[in-house]
Amino acid sequence: MTNRYITDLIHNNAFELYGQPKWTFGKKTCNTYEVFAEVVHLPGGAEIPAQIFLELIERDAALTLTFSEWFIKSAVISAAELSEKSHSHVTLSVNLLPQYASQENFVDQVLALLQSVGFNPRKLQFELSEAQDLSPKGIENLNRLHDEYGIGLYLSNFGKGYSNLNLLSEVHFDGIELDRSFAAGIPHQEMMVRIVVAVQSLAHTLDLKVCAKGIETPEQFEYFDELDVYKGQGYLISKPMPMDQLLEYINMYSVHTAD
Repeated sequence: MTNRYITDLIHNNAFELYGQPKWTFGKKTCNTYEVFAEVVHLPGGAEIPAQIFLELIERDAALTLTFSEWFIKSAVISAAELSEKSHSHVTLSVNLLPQYASQENFVDQVLALLQSVGFNPRKLQFELSEAQDLSPKGIENLNRLHDEYGIGLYLSNFGKGYSNLNLLSEVHFDGIELDRSFAAGIPHQEMMVRIVVAVQSLAHTLDLKVCAKGIETPEQFEYFDELDVYKGQGYLISKPMPMDQLLEYINMYSVHTAD
C-alpha cells in the first residue's frame, strides 16, 4: 500500500466522516459532537475501517499533513451543512495532530477555511492529546486561535499515563477530557472514584470544564451527572454515526442556543 495510493484516497474523499455526540449534563441536551474518519470506500465498492489507514498515515510526516488538512476542511464543511439543516448552534470538536498545528501558516489556513464556509470560530474546538509533543510554534498558533478568535481547546486523553500538567500552563485550554479508563472504574472502584473527584476539583480550581469519555452504563452516566461534570461521551449516549443519522440525533436533543 503506497503513499501515492493513500494520498489519492484522501484527495478523492474516500474517507467517510462520522460524528459522536457529546452530552451536556444538567441541560440534557446535545449540540456538540466529535468527528472521526470512520470508513474508507475503496475503488470497486469495498469498505474497510479507516483505522487501518490512519495507523499508516501517522507514521509518515507528509501523509499526516495531507490528511490533517483534508480532515479539518471536510469536518468544518460538514459541520456548516449540519448546522444549516438542523437550525441549531452545533459545535464541532476535531482531534488535532501537533505536526499540523505547528505549521507556520496553520492559523491562516484555519481562518480562511472558516470564512469560506461561514462557520463561526466559536463553534469549533480542537482536541489535543496530552501524549503528543507540541512545539513552541504550535503552542503559539493554538493560543492565538483561542485568544483572538474564540476557538476552543481541550486536552484529551487526560490521565492516560502522562498527565502533562505543564501543557496546561502553556496552552490556554478551556477544558480536559478524561481518558475512557476513568469511566471503566466508575462507580465500583473506590480509588478510581477518588481520583475522578480529585481531577474534577483540580479542573474547577483551574477554571477548566471536564468531559468524561467512555460512558457505557447508566451507573457511570448517573455518577458523572451527579458530580456536575460538564459533558459526557460514550456508547451509552451514542456510538459514532453517519452524518445523516447525527442530524436526526441533534434535531432530537439540541437546543437553538449554545450549550
